[in-house]
Amino acid sequence: MKMKWGLIGFLFTGLVNGQAWSAEQTFSVGSKAAPLTQEGGTSRAMSMGSAFVGVAEGSEALLWNPAGLAYLSEKEIGFHHTSGIGDSIREIGIFGTPVRSLGGFAASLDAVSNGSFEGRDQLGNQTGNYHAGDLGANLGWGKNIVPGFAVGAAVKTNHQYLAGSTYSAYAADLGLLWNPFSTFKFGATYANLNIANSYSQYALDSAWHIGASYRLIHPLLVAMAGELQPGGVNRIQLGGEYTYNALIAIRGGYQFNYPNADLSGTTGFTLGAGFHLLKHIDLDYAFVPEGDLGAAQRISVIYKFGCAEPSKLIMKIKP
Repeated sequence: MKMKWGLIGFLFTGLVNGQAWSAEQTFSVGSKAAPLTQEGGTSRAMSMGSAFVGVAEGSEALLWNPAGLAYLSEKEIGFHHTSGIGDSIREIGIFGTPVRSLGGFAASLDAVSNGSFEGRDQLGNQTGNYHAGDLGANLGWGKNIVPGFAVGAAVKTNHQYLAGSTYSAYAADLGLLWNPFSTFKFGATYANLNIANSYSQYALDSAWHIGASYRLIHPLLVAMAGELQPGGVNRIQLGGEYTYNALIAIRGGYQFNYPNADLSGTTGFTLGAGFHLLKHIDLDYAFVPEGDLGAAQRISVIYKFGCAEPSKLIMKIKP
């Protein structure tokens, strides 16, 4: 019976996202603002094709579906690094904690440096170098309101700086997560609800994200998600994770329409792995090709507090 409902959930997710896919495959390049509000940037989720809205676990749920914070069982802090696309470097720090009957809370800081660029005037004369980047912060909460059903919300800010100019945006995410039984979850998030922004001619990249995850067998998790965005970028996201002996995870995924249909080269496929190094430390890695732009390398380190057993280094994997 549980397998039946899990398959029904996946078919429903595929039907909803498939209708959006067939109805809209356009790209509104340059019409959306504030890239820090568009993509999570954590290694486990990105290696699974970003099909994470229906998985939403740990402190990183803050960036994908804040309702997942309801299931935080202990304090954790995560550091997430991204590099490999030109001179761009992204660093994210996330702290999450359960607060008794109030649910789970998390906060993050996010910084992007896009490097230095050569400036030119209207005649083409060199005017000196300039810098570009982003700074952002998120604060979120999630709580179970009835058994198996959680809701969440997050507020966030993004500040872009470019050649001495700064542009700011303030937005919110609203999420829900339905977990009727242990092997199946269904999630939905409305991301980037505009609160205020200084991008006078642009709109924030607001969209519905709908997804589901299902554990076919104990070590194998599969996930599907989609981005429903009228007039913008619509994506279908597929991902999977196979865990061996609770110590090593192999992950992979594919995103249709990522990051842009106009890019040539390898795009869409994602790969990654996770390692449970210590009782309270996880290391995750993701490889995300982005066509002509190169390939993003993502590394995450997550430290968990309050583990029941003393930590010890795992030297080998038992068969």
